[in-house]
Amino acid sequence: MNQYFSAELSQKVLRGMRESYLKGNYTGGILLYGFNVIDKKVVIDEQEGPIVKEIFAKFAQGYTVVEIADNLKSRGIRTKKGEYLIDKKIYRMLGNTKYTGKVRHGDTVYSNIYPQLIDERTWQAVQKIRNANKHLPGQKKDIYEFILSGKLICGDCKQKMVGISGTSHTGARHYYYTCLSRPRKRRPCGLHSVGKQYLEDIVIQTTWRFLAEKNTVKQIAETLYQMHERDCRSNSILKSLENQRSAALKATQNLISAIEQGFLTEQTKVRLKELETQISQLDFDIEQEKQRSYTYLTPQMIEGFLNSVIYGDIESMEIRKAIVKVFIREVILYNDKIVITYNFTERFDKHTISVTNTKTIEEQSETAAFSFPRSSNKLASPAP
Repeated sequence: MNQYFSAELSQKVLRGMRESYLKGNYTGGILLYGFNVIDKKVVIDEQEGPIVKEIFAKFAQGYTVVEIADNLKSRGIRTKKGEYLIDKKIYRMLGNTKYTGKVRHGDTVYSNIYPQLIDERTWQAVQKIRNANKHLPGQKKDIYEFILSGKLICGDCKQKMVGISGTSHTGARHYYYTCLSRPRKRRPCGLHSVGKQYLEDIVIQTTWRFLAEKNTVKQIAETLYQMHERDCRSNSILKSLENQRSAALKATQNLISAIEQGFLTEQTKVRLKELETQISQLDFDIEQEKQRSYTYLTPQMIEGFLNSVIYGDIESMEIRKAIVKVFIREVILYNDKIVITYNFTERFDKHTISVTNTKTIEEQSETAAFSFPRSSNKLASPAP
């Protein structure tokens, strides 16, 4: 009998929750940072909402969660409970689909409970970085700054390479890059491990000499400017947001007309409030997209930024990391040579590191416009 009543109660609770979800009502639990609840409806918090957008935008731009957390703490930003947003909380926040306005309950996804706070483009950019980070074990060792992790590929078996460390018989600590096939014993690999500093010096110096050549940076800046102009002219995201606002505004005007004719119900009030919240959010998103899309850039500004990276102190870890992040796409390491590919492309397609892509790069490198003489010995000068 108790079991029967327990099952019946469970069914009633689930039925009640489904009804609440269908109505778009908040059903309790921990409320996400960035939101408030008013009359059982989740709304965007005026103070916290912009902070959430800032967090997602900065992470998409390359800031780490530690850097973001430190910055928020220095500004005295806290949760409603008075707690700081630490890096672990921020990382969980970056993977919560509720910020896109989607709530999953069972096999059903609801989009009428949480208002959308993060646009789809920013969300996808953040998830791309988070997914990439899962496969970069070398980058977790930030203290040792393995700056090529995630971009370094074994030329022998086409697997990624990661940073490792070891202690010699004298007690000294040494750092290397090694192929993933070795520690994970996936398959035999003939590539030798290579000293971290030794390899990074070759890659940085080679890249620096290439970029320091006359007109190289100028040509890159001109190409980037043309891409920026083209992107601004065909901003489909902005057009979509404006269309959504027009539709919401038209629906609001229709409801107001119905109210003026005496058709006023509780559902009408709720729907009108939902539309007002949606329009307010769309206004915010449209303004943000305009600022992002129509940022005034010139070839000279882009060239100045690139030069600030290139002509910094290449012994500085920050400059070395910037050169790798901005310019280098992959580094393929062999026992007798290195192939470096750069981000000088107009294509926006998602790039993944795979055996097929690596073989394509190897074929292209044979006819590359720029190369150093091959060498059987990887010396810093001349570069391979």
